[in-house]
Amino acid sequence: MAKMGTTGTVNITVEMMSAALSALEQYESTTKSLYTQLNSAVTNLIPGSFSGSAATGFQTFYNNSIEPVTGQALTEIIATLRNIFESIQKQIPGMDVGVDEQLGKGNNSAGSSDTGN
Repeated sequence: MAKMGTTGTVNITVEMMSAALSALEQYESTTKSLYTQLNSAVTNLIPGSFSGSAATGFQTFYNNSIEPVTGQALTEIIATLRNIFESIQKQIPGMDVGVDEQLGKGNNSAGSSDTGN
């Protein structure tokens, strides 16, 4: 039996891409919630319960190393994945905007006398 990809063909269904988009939405919701909790914890920790040079160093580490990755960078990665998933989904035969449907419409109208003018 051939393994997926060994023939050079990978079959993706609309349902697969819908499931991927749904999982991405859930992931995004979870990461936003965790980001908010983390940011709130750090904000409340410094200087309220943690101060001095160690606190200043931790705040710098958080601002320079943790926040950029858990904030904007993660948001951009999720947006990129969403765009990829949606683009793939639009190309699947059976979708109204898919390549196959657009070619089918073009091929069906190619022989008609109505040129659209």
